[in-house]
Amino acid sequence: MSFSFSRLRMAALTAASVAALAVSGVAVQAAPAAVDLVFYAPHFEKLENGSVISYKFVRKSDDPKLEPSFEDVVKIKVGPTGAESSVTVDLFTGNRAVNLPNMSKSGNPVIVALLEQDVKDMGKALGGSPFYFRNRLRQAISADTPAEPIQFQYGGKTVDGWKVSIKPFLDDGSNRGKLREFAERTYEFTFSDAVPGGLYALKTVTPKAGGAGTLLSEELTVAESPSAAEPAK
Repeated sequence: MSFSFSRLRMAALTAASVAALAVSGVAVQAAPAAVDLVFYAPHFEKLENGSVISYKFVRKSDDPKLEPSFEDVVKIKVGPTGAESSVTVDLFTGNRAVNLPNMSKSGNPVIVALLEQDVKDMGKALGGSPFYFRNRLRQAISADTPAEPIQFQYGGKTVDGWKVSIKPFLDDGSNRGKLREFAERTYEFTFSDAVPGGLYALKTVTPKAGGAGTLLSEELTVAESPSAAEPAK
C-alpha cells in the first residue's frame, strides 16, 4: 500500500499524543494527532492470535454514473502467528472480493485498505491520477490538527473515543472544477480503545452540488466483538 509517513515525524507526533495535561490536579490525556490514530497507534496490541474482526460496509450512491449502492462485509484475520507478523484483510465478498495478506503491523490495516480502494474509485469516477488523490489524503491526515474527544454507544454502553475529520480536497482551488462534488468530500474516522482493532467507524460523504442531499456515502462499522478464526479447510 502507498500510504506512508516519515518515521521522524511519526516519533514526534507519537510523543505529543501520549503527553498529559494537568487539569485541576488530574492527569488528562492530550488529544492524539490524527496521523497517530490513523496509521501508527497499536490498535491490535490486545488482540488474541486467531481473532477475526468483522465490519459492515454500506455504500449509497445517488448517481447512475458512479459505482452502484451495495452492502457487504470486511474482515481482518490475525494469525496464525499474531498481529506482529500476520494480518490479512478480506475486503468484501463474491465478485468484489479482494484478499490482502501481509498488511501493516501498525495501526489498523483496514483503514489503508479502504483508503486505497477509495483512491481507485475516485480515479475511475473523475478520471484523475491516483497519486493526486493519495497525496491529498496523506497530507490532510498528517496535518497537525488533533483528534476531537467524543462519546458514543458501543456494546450497550457509552464509551470514550476520538474523532478525526478531514476534507482533503476543499482548499484545492486549481482542481475544484475537475473534482466537481468531490471537492466537498468529507472523511470521518472514529476510534476507541473499547473497540476491538481500535477503529469503530470510517465514513465518507460526498454532498450533491449546492449541498442539496448526498451524492455518495460509504460507511464501515465494526461488529460488536471479535470472533475466533475459522478453522482451516
